[in-house]
Amino acid sequence: MDLKILFSPSEGKIYPLYQEKDNSSLFDLSFVSDKALKAYMTMLQNASEEKICAVLGSKKIDLEELSLLQNLYNAPRIESIRLYNGVAYKALGFEELDSKTKDYLYKHVYIFSNLFGVLRAKECVPYYNVHQGKGFGDFGLKKIYQDTKVLLDKEFSQGMVLDLRAEAYIKAYPICEKSASDYYQIVFLKNGKKVSHYAKWYRGVYLRTLAIHHISNLGELLALDIPHLSYRGEKITQNATILTYDVQE
Repeated sequence: MDLKILFSPSEGKIYPLYQEKDNSSLFDLSFVSDKALKAYMTMLQNASEEKICAVLGSKKIDLEELSLLQNLYNAPRIESIRLYNGVAYKALGFEELDSKTKDYLYKHVYIFSNLFGVLRAKECVPYYNVHQGKGFGDFGLKKIYQDTKVLLDKEFSQGMVLDLRAEAYIKAYPICEKSASDYYQIVFLKNGKKVSHYAKWYRGVYLRTLAIHHISNLGELLALDIPHLSYRGEKITQNATILTYDVQE
């Protein structure tokens, strides 16, 4: 079965130091919203300093960063799964993995960004910065996914979809046109309550374990021993099968 794993980005990112290929184009990305990118760069060129700081989540403008952001089409690029370095990506530890495990992630992972739309793990993108919830207009989160919905619905209509996204991205692009038996959401509980603050870490641990064991179907997934997590059970709703895990101390 074709397995597709949905993952979130992180606020933390690295500055790419190299250009992937001289003639690369952002239009080579599978699901990019060109309208969103143009709106974002227009904002960076014309908005007030206060507005730019709000979008970037900073108190003052870093001129080096601003210059990079204003030239997205010509900026150095890096594979999307290497770009992010937030909590979930630290738990994933991509650079520590062997080549076969990295290939698994390249093949199966889709990262839902808050500017580029959906990125395949191996697709190369430049550094960008949009503070969570601060995008607006054509680069507002919901608008980005409205503009790419037709493409995404087609992409995720087949195979098993395992959703490790944060709630904001599930709301921005809910998977509704799919059988609940093929669409799985993952929930982490601690002392009977849904984990919030540390959920990012456990998503990274979960994805790392899937990749190391090259999981390809539900049977293998449910039999998997995942560090710090214990499988609790499933609940089938109208739109999804919810797989619940208890966090172990």
